[in-house]
Amino acid sequence: MEIYELVTVTDKILNAFKSLIPQLSSSCVLPEKEDLKAIIKSKNTVLFVAEEEGEILGTLTLVFTKIPTGNKVWIEDVVVDSAARGKGVGKALTEFAIDYTFDKNINSVNLTSSPERVAANKLYQKIGFVKRETNVYRLTKR
Repeated sequence: MEIYELVTVTDKILNAFKSLIPQLSSSCVLPEKEDLKAIIKSKNTVLFVAEEEGEILGTLTLVFTKIPTGNKVWIEDVVVDSAARGKGVGKALTEFAIDYTFDKNINSVNLTSSPERVAANKLYQKIGFVKRETNVYRLTKR
């Protein structure tokens, strides 16, 4: 398996995202080619892709934010194709993202994961993430 930073958006990549994103959330809007191009051109986001034998198995996004209390990094939108789950793709993507972050001298990485994603939550804890006692709030447009 190869994991790499996405630097070009091809039709193959676009089709993979259109297949993967609904597996993450049925309520998300599918990304268009221009959306993915904007993400990879941003200095605040990095998209990683896991691929094997020409097939895209999963993806992970890192989001970098500089705020008065320091640099914050969040892992977002981790999704592994249902046919590739249980084969270490999520773990490999996450560890790759962690190494990438720590190589930039940023000392912590954050993520959120829905409680119903039991396997993902176990994986994150096994890697070393510690569950924090916090409240996450969301306000949606009325």
